[in-house]
Amino acid sequence: MVNQRTPERHHVFYFHDGTHIFRVRNVLFKVHKNVLSDKSITFKTIFDAEVHADVLPIGGLTDNKAILVPEQISDDAFELFLSVCYNKWRPDVSEARESTVLELLELSRMYESQDVRNHAIKHLFFLRQTIEPVKLTSIALKYHIKVIFCYAFRRLLPLRVNDLEDSEFKLLPNPVWITLFRVRERLDVHRRVVAMEPPCLVHSVGCEDHRRCLNDWNQVWWNGMGRFLMDGRNPQPFDSAIHQFQSLSYGDMSPECWRKMIKSVKEGRAFLHEEDLIDRTVLGLAEVLVNEPLLDDTIFS
Repeated sequence: MVNQRTPERHHVFYFHDGTHIFRVRNVLFKVHKNVLSDKSITFKTIFDAEVHADVLPIGGLTDNKAILVPEQISDDAFELFLSVCYNKWRPDVSEARESTVLELLELSRMYESQDVRNHAIKHLFFLRQTIEPVKLTSIALKYHIKVIFCYAFRRLLPLRVNDLEDSEFKLLPNPVWITLFRVRERLDVHRRVVAMEPPCLVHSVGCEDHRRCLNDWNQVWWNGMGRFLMDGRNPQPFDSAIHQFQSLSYGDMSPECWRKMIKSVKEGRAFLHEEDLIDRTVLGLAEVLVNEPLLDDTIFS
């Protein structure tokens, strides 16, 4: 229901030579149809139809008969929408609230505007770390934003399933959860294999006692890398585990053998497998679930 108070004219986007008036909650915006047509497929279609049919607009000519924007859209979001359309006075990315950004995404979908969509995605990307991963994944799927989906899915991986609310499970479709659980299981198996099987030791030329060097290498690996990766309370990611591992005491190993093996571990495919698996998984899932809309304004040129 529209607020019964007398609406106020927006201090920037109420142009006296504008062609159409919009009412967003209790704020009026008077704007130019050529500007809206240039940025929005929806508005271009509507305004072109009016011209071809040689009819006057049903609404939007006076303040009392303004075009009503859906109630879920705030005047702040519509203000930001128009700032993109007019390419002026855009609020700084850091100033936009999450709710406003989501409304801007909704406006970009309602009015089919690529520029507005791009601007909203830029805001969302700035806020990405402050939004819970399940919610962020849901947003990325709803508005088909591939870059956000790939980032958000990665943040789902370390979540503890028992800490999630039932409502959070309902936010995402089954393929996301199924893929998440499967890839986590594969990563867990790989992590256990890496923790239990130290890389094959290649001795340096100056190593004087191969047997002792090998024994200490195996011992250091299990007590160090094995513990870091398999810690029941706080398992470390590979990068962190390697960083901590290289600072450990290496017993009676040859210093040259130790340096050589640390270099080998850092470059080893075993430690790159996790990233490769995640990359392939999330990109494959995005191909299936994310269909970014084609809203290229050049289709009208």
